Amino acid sequence: MGNPKIVINETKFKTNVKRAIEICKAKNIDVLAVTKGFCGNRRMAELYAEAGIKNFGDSRLDNFEVYKDIPGHKQLLRIPMISEIPRMIELCDSSLNGDLDVIKKISDYCLKNNKKPHEIVLMVDLGDRREGVLPEDALKSAKLISEMKGVKLIGLGCNFGCYGARIPSDETMKQFVEIQHKIEDELNIKLTHMSGGNSLSLHMVWENRMPEEINVLRMGFAMIFGTEDMYRQTIDGMYRDAFRCEAEVVEVDYKSSMPIGACGIDAFGHVPYFEDIGDIKRIILAIGKLDTMFDAMIPYDDKLKILGGSSDHMIINAQDSDIEYKAGDIVTFALDWGSLLYLFNSSYVIKEFEK
Repeated sequence: MGNPKIVINETKFKTNVKRAIEICKAKNIDVLAVTKGFCGNRRMAELYAEAGIKNFGDSRLDNFEVYKDIPGHKQLLRIPMISEIPRMIELCDSSLNGDLDVIKKISDYCLKNNKKPHEIVLMVDLGDRREGVLPEDALKSAKLISEMKGVKLIGLGCNFGCYGARIPSDETMKQFVEIQHKIEDELNIKLTHMSGGNSLSLHMVWENRMPEEINVLRMGFAMIFGTEDMYRQTIDGMYRDAFRCEAEVVEVDYKSSMPIGACGIDAFGHVPYFEDIGDIKRIILAIGKLDTMFDAMIPYDDKLKILGGSSDHMIINAQDSDIEYKAGDIVTFALDWGSLLYLFNSSYVIKEFEK
């Protein structure tokens, strides 16, 4: 089919999804599958559904548009822009929110246009410092939302790792459910959607540390890579290699490891650093920073070292490799979150599915 490409093993991916569902179901937790890493690829949403997923989450409405006919609950994970509220109401059943002005706009729109109340998950910032109200403001915010007629407060959410790299703890999760109980007692309501984080929270489930009140986890990373964010070790019964990237060699050469001449800035505005290790065997691949994140690409040939590259080329030190690479050969990579996201987003990268 050509190169470069990201190859998705359907069997391995669905095995990962089913295993995640199994782990969470044992603790009465539903998996809300995060689809944003696939950048609107319909087949990936279909694979989630085939594996038993009933709840879908994404941060971009364009992606929901691609699979809106696939049955299941749809949740917008990024705080909606006011300008996209009408479209969100049509595509999503619920959304994560932390700004009362935005929630008021959602309520007003639903009332004005005779729409059913939109379901709100109020985000609480437990330390990662991305979205959400502070814990001390949660009750007041919940009260104001409960008084709005065009929305329905269905639960609370929290997030870890994505911005501040904070790790969920027993203390933060205890604080989270205490906020739930306080809101329920003070407002005489029942919060049915307690979203206790993302893949970074999964280890708390099998370690029997997740409070029983938590009944939803928003999960993408663990099912994609078969690992949990906390330990980065393969989860029992999952596959680490459900996804891989293949790129083609377009040049093999022997050159000095040091560029010659005065150093300026590179194509991306940085001053590069080079280590002088003499003449080396280098291979150039037809894939670049336009397509992927170099730091999140791991060559299967562990004797290859990515030196850098430009928009369209990746340059690799192949001096120590036992393989005699030549033009036309394929270099295969394992992936991490950043590279997977870029690869799916690049229109120049083929998406190939295998059974």
